[in-house]
Amino acid sequence: MAKATTPEQCLECARQRIAWHNSTWDTLGYGVWALRDGLSEGAPPGPVIGWCGLISTSHGPTPEILYGFSRPFWGGGLATEAASAMIEWAFDENICDEIDAVIFGPLNPGSSAVALKLGMTHSGTMRFDEFLPDQQLGRDVLDYEIWRLQDGVCLDFRSLLFQAPFKSGLLVSAGVADETDTLAALLAGAKQHPDRADVAEAEINAMVGDSFRRGLKECDLDVYHVSRTNWAAGRVSRI
Repeated sequence: MAKATTPEQCLECARQRIAWHNSTWDTLGYGVWALRDGLSEGAPPGPVIGWCGLISTSHGPTPEILYGFSRPFWGGGLATEAASAMIEWAFDENICDEIDAVIFGPLNPGSSAVALKLGMTHSGTMRFDEFLPDQQLGRDVLDYEIWRLQDGVCLDFRSLLFQAPFKSGLLVSAGVADETDTLAALLAGAKQHPDRADVAEAEINAMVGDSFRRGLKECDLDVYHVSRTNWAAGRVSRI
């Protein structure tokens, strides 16, 4: 997350994010749920494994659904289950009549698959510069991605060589920083990462450069949409 390059910054960022999500329950009547593993009536709560909920956005009146899980819980259908429950609750409680999902398709193909499983339809695209709330946040996120490419813990270095430069390209496409300077910082950082192992410098140059340029060009986000009417019509097929 933005400004999360030290443990102290991680904690402060998390506090701010959780406080913001919690506050919208009072101001808007909806927000984000914490999701726990093995929660059942009468049993002690299990550990938090992810989140799912609705947020308001600066780019339109329709709330946006978001969801995320800790890596050990990926691929088990929990995102679809949680998002379905949130949408059902929002429509049953008359929170809203429509819900959007805005997804970085190349970065999160799993989230795109979840949106389709939920019965959401691809309704269009949104430029990244319209999605980014403000330039300061963009600079903070860019600093984080450069740091992550140099020092951040990763499970798959080659995956990181795609993810961080692609996100950085998106941010530069929105005018957050200079293209040449950013690419140079990404290349220098990647070559210093402690987990680079046997990845040759030529491969790093190629992967970082290609991913960065792809982020610059593929700067449209996919927008998925579901309405109360469409959700009700598809309820039978989901049972």
